[in-house]
Amino acid sequence: MKLTTGYECAGCGVQRALHELLHFRFLEAFKYNALFVISIPILLVVFIIHLSKNETLNQILKRFFGSKIFIFLVLIIVFVFSLLKNTDFYKDFILNL
Repeated sequence: MKLTTGYECAGCGVQRALHELLHFRFLEAFKYNALFVISIPILLVVFIIHLSKNETLNQILKRFFGSKIFIFLVLIIVFVFSLLKNTDFYKDFILNL
């Protein structure tokens, strides 16, 4: 996408962020892709809840992740992050961390 449009997508920097996380350089990972770094703890909590034997929580998770609202919410978050990531405000904020 960057080659074609000149803009970074929401996924740009994920591989570099993962590499930095594996080396415990959290700030550098955040600079490469903040959305990816923020989503990892959330996904870990969901995974732990899924592994638990609590049927009530598992049913709630299944209903939530299977809903149209969840899919719409994720698409909106990714779209807004893609727009924000290409602004000068975001770039200045990340450089000053």
